[in-house]
Order: sequence, then structure tokens, then C-alpha cells
Amino acid sequence: EESIGLLRQAVELRPPGRANRSSSLHELALCLSDRHDERGIVDDLEEAITLGRAVLELCPPEHVDRGVSLHNLACDLRRRFAKEHVIDNLKEAIELLRPALELRPNGHPDRSSSLHELALCLSNWHDKYG
Repeated sequence: EESIGLLRQAVELRPPGRANRSSSLHELALCLSDRHDERGIVDDLEEAITLGRAVLELCPPEHVDRGVSLHNLACDLRRRFAKEHVIDNLKEAIELLRPALELRPNGHPDRSSSLHELALCLSNWHDKYG
């Protein structure tokens, strides 16, 4: 709770156009996603997705944090798919994970987590469509 409150304050102190806004948004999205996992608060997941989209807008393709931003948003979209069974969430997650993997080539320390997440998404897709 406290970390979410502090991160909300940090976001307020870093308005649009301010340096490091994306990192504050990113961290807030992570905390909300974690709280959703712990408590099941749907609004937390929705806000995490909204913030994840905002982070991507601030991270152009060459940005150092783009890969992790793509990955984290995809994870949240898959979580939402698991609850709501809206296939567009799963489709978007898959579409985000493919470029995330391009930014995490063989040897990248986070490649395995993106491969794992993509495998989960594709398995969910297969379960739905065969």
C-alpha cells in the first residue's frame, strides 16, 4: 500500500514530458499488478494495463526499457484473459511478446521469462482454438 502511494506521488511529480516519468509509471504498474495477484482487485489489474500502455508510448523502439515494458504489459493482458476470457487480450499479449523476444536475443538474462510467457499464451490460444 505504502509503495503504491509513494509511486503515485512520484508520478505526480513527474508530469508528461518530464524525465524518468516512464520509470515511475512502470514501477507503479508493477506494484498494482502484484497487488492484483495478492488480493484479486480487478481495478488494480486494469490500472496496471493502462499504465503499461502509457509506458510503451514513452518508450520508443530503441529505448532500453522497451523489452521489459512489452513483457510486463503482455503478462497483465494474459492475466486479464484468464479472468475474462476475452480473446483480444490474449491476441494482444502474443503480439507484444514477439517484439519483446526480438529485444531479448539468445543470451539475454530475461529471454527465458518472455519465452515462458509466450508459451503460456500460445497454450491458452491452442486450448481456445485448437
